[in-house]
Amino acid sequence: MDTREQILEAYTIHLREHGEPPVSTFRFVQSLGLDERAFFSIFPHMDAVESAMWEGLVTKVASALEAGDEASEWASFSAKQRMLTFQLAFCEEALSWRSLLLQRIGKIGILARPAYLKGFEKAFRAFAGRVVTHGISAGEIAGRGPASNLYPQIFYVHFRSVIDFHLKDESEGFERTDAYIEKSVSLAFDLLGKQAIDSAVDFGKFLLARP
Repeated sequence: MDTREQILEAYTIHLREHGEPPVSTFRFVQSLGLDERAFFSIFPHMDAVESAMWEGLVTKVASALEAGDEASEWASFSAKQRMLTFQLAFCEEALSWRSLLLQRIGKIGILARPAYLKGFEKAFRAFAGRVVTHGISAGEIAGRGPASNLYPQIFYVHFRSVIDFHLKDESEGFERTDAYIEKSVSLAFDLLGKQAIDSAVDFGKFLLARP
């Protein structure tokens, strides 16, 4: 394990155990048998460590889909299928990270952009950008000139809403989260395409329905 991975692993364990980042960088690196020079040659501050941690989670899920055993199947997916599959896969992977998600993402608004989520947003927007490019080239998403550059950010806000819903979901097997993802992704793609009314009505009915 290299120094970067050693720091990331220790940071993640500390966050799980204490529910907050290490207070002292010096004590943290000392506990790893490192000095501050070794730490700061890799990370400029503690937020950067957590940023890399969350970035790694998104990248792990995306890479498993795009370049994993099912990569050939992924290549045949529409943009909508890719976004839907990613979000379902992320929520499945997130079960192993649920306590950290509750502590670090569940307690802030979906529009909040703390420094420790910079890598998380960066990785997701990169993935969403690839999905959008695929969707525009296939005619699934309407290209709207410079406005199309906003699509990855729109999908990021939507993704944060999915995480927020998932963390509050108390349904068996998180079945309502699956429904939320399916209906909201359909609505998002209709909004970025040409038809929105039917999906908007269906999504509205879902949100108003009792659990």
